[in-house]
Amino acid sequence: MNWKLVVLVIGMSLTFWDIFNVPYIINYARKQFEVSIVIANLPLSAEMIGYAIGGVINGLLSSFKGRKIGLLTSMGLVSLGSLIGFLSQTFSWIIIAEFIIGLGIEGEISVVPTYISETVSAERRGRAVGLVTASGFLTTLIVGPIAVVLGGEWRLLFLAGLLVSLIALITRVWLPESPMWIAKKEIKLSWDFGILMMTIVWFLSYFTGYALFSDPIFTFISSHGFTNPALYFTYILYGDPLGVVIGTLLNDNFERKYSVSLVNILAGLVIVAWFFSSGSLMLIMGFMEMFLQGFKFPTMYTYTAEIFRTRIRTLGYGVADGIGHLGGAIGPIIFSLAYVNMRLLSFIVLAVVAGIAGAIVGIWGIRTTGKPLESIKG
Repeated sequence: MNWKLVVLVIGMSLTFWDIFNVPYIINYARKQFEVSIVIANLPLSAEMIGYAIGGVINGLLSSFKGRKIGLLTSMGLVSLGSLIGFLSQTFSWIIIAEFIIGLGIEGEISVVPTYISETVSAERRGRAVGLVTASGFLTTLIVGPIAVVLGGEWRLLFLAGLLVSLIALITRVWLPESPMWIAKKEIKLSWDFGILMMTIVWFLSYFTGYALFSDPIFTFISSHGFTNPALYFTYILYGDPLGVVIGTLLNDNFERKYSVSLVNILAGLVIVAWFFSSGSLMLIMGFMEMFLQGFKFPTMYTYTAEIFRTRIRTLGYGVADGIGHLGGAIGPIIFSLAYVNMRLLSFIVLAVVAGIAGAIVGIWGIRTTGKPLESIKG
């Protein structure tokens, strides 16, 4: 791993630290501020809305001004949001903090895979994107235990994010600009059908993924006789980083169009099986579901960066992944409302949505693995 990837690893590890600590913050802060289960999901929804806006803005900024400015902007926003979260005096502060962090995180997600894809060879593209992505997902190995130990001291989870984001911001000053962006920065922006396709795919994928991080999952775990849902949620969540590691290792070995399609369809099937399981099998099925959720990210991140032309790559990525995160804003709310009225239906909805995401890529996606970016779209 070269020094540029190391610098990017610092920021991406923070990105996923925040994604994974939100369920714990919601779980503990909801009790402290005594808010309802629906209101408790608003920080997560606010973050998703921040993703939608941040992806478009930072994607556009990075298209016109360069990838480096986008990398700096994303970390600056995460630092600001983390500071507000750490100082929170009411539940509303947490909602605002997560919105700002969401702006920065999606800016990060829209630029980092693009920057890596434009600066490594076609043969190493999937592995390089996967390694940086894995660094983020591996934070689940520590965020869960730390959150459980901290318990009511959830503000300290924001403090960790603040410190890491400041380090990432400073180290990125020395990153060079993307040569591909420099070579094609004068070309006009133009629309690409892939933006619409991947926006729908990410919307559906995040709908399911973030619903699985919402508060009803803790209730679901408790209903199976597990008295400390936060602890057992952490056990289940460990499937996520394992999935990312395996996905990273296999990322360049299979055509990404088909692996993206298959993993989403399988995730939908496992969700239904999870609902009908019990005892230790319930934990195993939950682990498998999180494994599939993690497995898809190195592949989908790489695939999304590949299917756009260089000139529109960060903007296309920002729109697709950013607007797609609105699925993550809607998913937890719909899942929570459905769970209260009919638990089986709530899980079936998640399964169907995940399956549709996989089918879209399988039918309309293009092949990208091992091809130079210039030969895919230019």
